[in-house]
Amino acid sequence: MDLLAAMGVFVRVAELGSLSAAGRDFQLSQPAVSQKVRALEQHLGVRLVNRTTRQLSLTDAGRIYYAQAKPVLAAVDEAAEMVSGASPELTGRLRIQAPTGFGQMYLADIAIAFQLMHPGLTIELMLDDRYVDLTQQAVDLAIRFGTLRSSGLIARRLGTLRRILVAAPAYLAQHGTPNTPEELSTHRQVRFSWAARDDTMPLIGPAGSTMVAVQTSFLADNTFVLTKALVAGLGLGGAQLPQIQAELAVGKLVQIMPAYQYSPLDVHAVFPTSRFVPAKVRAFIDHLRSALTEII
Repeated sequence: MDLLAAMGVFVRVAELGSLSAAGRDFQLSQPAVSQKVRALEQHLGVRLVNRTTRQLSLTDAGRIYYAQAKPVLAAVDEAAEMVSGASPELTGRLRIQAPTGFGQMYLADIAIAFQLMHPGLTIELMLDDRYVDLTQQAVDLAIRFGTLRSSGLIARRLGTLRRILVAAPAYLAQHGTPNTPEELSTHRQVRFSWAARDDTMPLIGPAGSTMVAVQTSFLADNTFVLTKALVAGLGLGGAQLPQIQAELAVGKLVQIMPAYQYSPLDVHAVFPTSRFVPAKVRAFIDHLRSALTEII
């Protein structure tokens, strides 16, 4: 039995709670994963996993072994990287998660360029506007906007996105152009569905922060869908400036109330806490930071 390989499989089974999900990570069949876990149990002389037809859970011994095995595997990776550190070659899989809009507009090209620089690397780009658990999804690095949750992740700030208030000329022709926060109360907004559930618009103006009551006409969880709704004249709303430059340039959207803006969004690269940060993650963050200086 390859002990390290079996440990690695068990750790992913523990994190994902599924033999088949761990198998997909390692490109192994479910029976092959189960066999490796059983071999590890036989080697240790203890049961690590409770298996039923509907669910899988760790035994007390399994929880203890998982907590000890994960740093061991990280230390093995660190040792291998240290002795091969003279080589600039990056290998293995780099799994990156990011919001859909940002990923399609910017991150895809950045990741493709990075892979061309490092042909020995396999990059998997996961675009999802939901909050993803990095450990469960085996994500090496994720892009997060705004204030970060207290999650124990390591964060590297990449820059700041400016957000402005915009609307389509057709919408303004029909409903009028607001000039003060008070005038927004007669308007309808387009916004993210995961934002605050009450119909308010948080703005920052000359006098500081203000919260304006506005009716919501359209919600979505995707940047491109919201931009389409704004261009269609369904309401006014906030948008990240880099992502609507094309619409502003041709007049499909116009900025309104320029003295008032949404709070800027800090952009972070986040990755799981570990004493050992793989070279591929460090190198991609440096590449990402350099590429984004031309965008944000």
